[in-house]
Amino acid sequence: MMNAIYYLFYAILIITILKLLSQLFLSFAYNLKRKRSKLKNPPSISIIVPAYNEAKTIKSCIQSLQNLNYPNYDVIVVDDGSTDNTFEEASQCKGVKIIKQENQGKPSALNNGIRSSTGEIIVTVDADTTIDKDALEAIAERFVSNVKLGAIAGNVKVRPEPKIMNTVQSAEYALGINLIRKGQSVLGCVMIVPGPIAALKREAVEKVGNFSDDTFAEDFDITVKILKAGYRVEYEEKSLAYTDAPKNTEDLIKQRRRWYRGMMQVLDKHKDMYMNPKYGLSGVFGIPNLWFDAFQPFLNIGLLLSTLLTWILTGDFYSSVGGIVLFIFVALAMGVIGLSLEPKPEKRNYLALPILLFYNVFLDGIRMMSIVEDMINIIMEWEKPKR
Repeated sequence: MMNAIYYLFYAILIITILKLLSQLFLSFAYNLKRKRSKLKNPPSISIIVPAYNEAKTIKSCIQSLQNLNYPNYDVIVVDDGSTDNTFEEASQCKGVKIIKQENQGKPSALNNGIRSSTGEIIVTVDADTTIDKDALEAIAERFVSNVKLGAIAGNVKVRPEPKIMNTVQSAEYALGINLIRKGQSVLGCVMIVPGPIAALKREAVEKVGNFSDDTFAEDFDITVKILKAGYRVEYEEKSLAYTDAPKNTEDLIKQRRRWYRGMMQVLDKHKDMYMNPKYGLSGVFGIPNLWFDAFQPFLNIGLLLSTLLTWILTGDFYSSVGGIVLFIFVALAMGVIGLSLEPKPEKRNYLALPILLFYNVFLDGIRMMSIVEDMINIIMEWEKPKR
């Protein structure tokens, strides 16, 4: 029995470390210089901002969009039946088209905005987000450089606040989200273009039938549909967006439950892609990797339990925790390297690395709970975080 426990322990440990190393290697590859086409004739861009009860943030969002260094773009705000002053606040901003509709949900608002737009490239921006002034130029250069590109994920940063939860989420975004997207970008199969800043080729969106409302993760779903249609999806670190992160544990749990439940819905919806070479690297690498991510928390529990069993059965505490110590050391070292690959590394993210280890255990618990809820079909409604 001891041999079986040892094998289980080291198998899980090796798989996890190899996964981290592969992500780091691909991120190094992303940072190699790439050719970009100069914008002689900048493609037209339509920015769509869906908004529901965003009176406190919509003005700052629009103001950031009005100051972009790009010559050929327009902004459309779609008020999805807000019950606060979102429409009135947005109406005070000049040069912006505002559409008011009955409350039908974010996918409907996005589709309404797309139908009312004319840009060759569609950029969707969440109403609690502000965009860096050079974000559009970097996006346009990528689309012009590669006709096979169907969508681009922007570089989402957590808007700084002097709170530990904010700092930890900032480090998580840099390592657990953006670093992974760098690696996926090298392969042309970034699996999610995020709500805060996503760029979509109009041709690709029209081909796949716009946004769908049958999952909690419309951004993930449309990304997979675009990949399915044969387009590449990449990541652009120069397209910076700053967004609000949950400010308390309750809102964080709500957000992550929605993310994880949405992920399982999309994976189930597109299960025909799993290990299917017809869909290229997104089928044989991207989708299987997401399935692994979904169930990795259960493997992590196996790692902890096997460590505990080894200690109980042998009485050798130091040998049993040796693998865990090795994993922590490797994870911290790769975290430091990963953060250094950011275009503008934030000092606070390095300081958050030790806390991030425990924070990830907490997220594993939420993910397991969400997966179990999905498996037994517990109904969940979309809940908006408090401002």
